[in-house]
Amino acid sequence: MNSKAVYAPLLTLALLIVLPVLNTANATSALNTSGQSALVADGTPAPPPVPHPDYLVADGTPAPPPVPHPDYLVTDGTPAPPPVPHPDYLVADGTPAPPPVPHPDYLVADGTPAPPPVPHPDYLVAA
Repeated sequence: MNSKAVYAPLLTLALLIVLPVLNTANATSALNTSGQSALVADGTPAPPPVPHPDYLVADGTPAPPPVPHPDYLVTDGTPAPPPVPHPDYLVADGTPAPPPVPHPDYLVADGTPAPPPVPHPDYLVAA
């Protein structure tokens, strides 16, 4: 398929999406004498902020000291106790691991060559 035949509909679609958005960007602003859009202020100061009932607003006083939460451990500067081994997990103690033990169900390569193949008694093998 010709690449121009693919790109032309894509460009048309993109322009149909973008151009209406660009046309209406300043639709609600007032027009000044030069025909450009402008925001006009009326000179009155904004009202003072009203504290929201759901949010804490800083009032200049220092925060109260933190209170320990009953569900969380908060550090107090003392060192942590030594770790205790978990009964369900093996924790390394610095000694080397024991040598691997061959699994009874799996053949593990030991570096020796494999034995020669043995013909199966039920199948004819071409020689």
